Amino acid sequence: MPTIARHGIMKAMLKINFDNLYQIDSEHGLPESTFADHAEYLAPTLKSIEERGQGFYKVIDDEGIIDEINDFAASVKGQYDDIVVCGVGGSALGPICLRDSFRNTFSNQKPRLHVLENIDPDFMVEATESLDLNRTLFLIISKSGGTPETVAQYMYFRDLTNQAKLEAKQHYVFITDPNDEVSLLRSIGDKNGIKMFDIPPSVGGRFSVQTAVGYVPAALIGIDIKALNDGLKSMRDQFLNTNVDQNLPFQLACVQTGAYLKEKPINIIMPYHTKLRQFGAWCVQLIAESTGKFKEDGTSVGITPVPALGVTDQHSQVQLFAEGPNDKLVIFISVEDFEYDLEIPLNIDHGKTNFLQGKTFKDLLHAEQQGTALALTENNRPNITITIPELSPYYLGQLFMLFEGATAFWGEFFEINAFNQPGVERGKVLTREILGT
Repeated sequence: MPTIARHGIMKAMLKINFDNLYQIDSEHGLPESTFADHAEYLAPTLKSIEERGQGFYKVIDDEGIIDEINDFAASVKGQYDDIVVCGVGGSALGPICLRDSFRNTFSNQKPRLHVLENIDPDFMVEATESLDLNRTLFLIISKSGGTPETVAQYMYFRDLTNQAKLEAKQHYVFITDPNDEVSLLRSIGDKNGIKMFDIPPSVGGRFSVQTAVGYVPAALIGIDIKALNDGLKSMRDQFLNTNVDQNLPFQLACVQTGAYLKEKPINIIMPYHTKLRQFGAWCVQLIAESTGKFKEDGTSVGITPVPALGVTDQHSQVQLFAEGPNDKLVIFISVEDFEYDLEIPLNIDHGKTNFLQGKTFKDLLHAEQQGTALALTENNRPNITITIPELSPYYLGQLFMLFEGATAFWGEFFEINAFNQPGVERGKVLTREILGT
């Protein structure tokens, strides 16, 4: 397995097993020569991505922002019981994924991180009722600084903190565009002395988990953002590698493209670790908003990403994956080692349980993932398996950059801009018209 050296420590690179693609019939699978056949496109495609001026793979070189965020988190440690993120889309999905990947699901550990990614009034009121405003810090996140949902949330909570006679600069942090002529939040923050962190203009919202958008909430709840950043860098180095055998994002994009051209426009993102459930949700926005576009000739393209969770969805969606329309690429994500090694106690005296003798829950989980992949392969259903050694900030960083890089490549393959969202912007314009502004 390839390794990456970081600060004198050798870290393994995640692996992707493509073997099942080569074992199914040619109508649905791909040949083993797929990557070699497309190697000539790697360097020019990287050049095309570079010409778009996107910073998602460059901002991680600014380690000064990591120090600034960690210093801020240390300065407010113990002051707040609750951290509330107000944001939608990329401003919410990254923080949710980070929180759920590394916080105990059943713990009430403080500070708690709440992400208010929607604006229905019942949701807003219920969230408010659980807060002691004196012990709450609000992170208002909007790249444009004028996202209607986020600004509305800010005004709502600002009214409550004003009524409680709380000083705004003690209870709010803004994460937004650095230009006050662009960002309403920036101008409000300047006037009120509110702490602010920048979202680099060259990084779109769905790629922003590796900026203050993800790093500030993560640091506030104790996640190692330096390790996360190191993981992103390790995969970024592969993303920029012009050797096709060492560029995993390019390989993944080639597989997604090959499947798409064989009338498989649906990607199933199926991790076998409960804490990675929200990684699937993060992938949904990244892939859907980046690839679903009109081309210049007016035709539509796009991958439809569908999140699933192993083993849960073996008893829900896998029947469809195995015998329904053969229009899907299943992307399994496996974790080699877990924090706990939990043995299954064989305390039922029955022959039907003998196969569990001496086995752990990890053994059972891995066997179920492998069995599901083999069953799909027998039915000529294309599937691949991404394996990370452990669930840690470093390897989650690798996963983030793997899918970001693959998505960037896919956009260039299909001659679309993977970094805009005109369909979303049109909805925003019509919303303002409906509200009479």
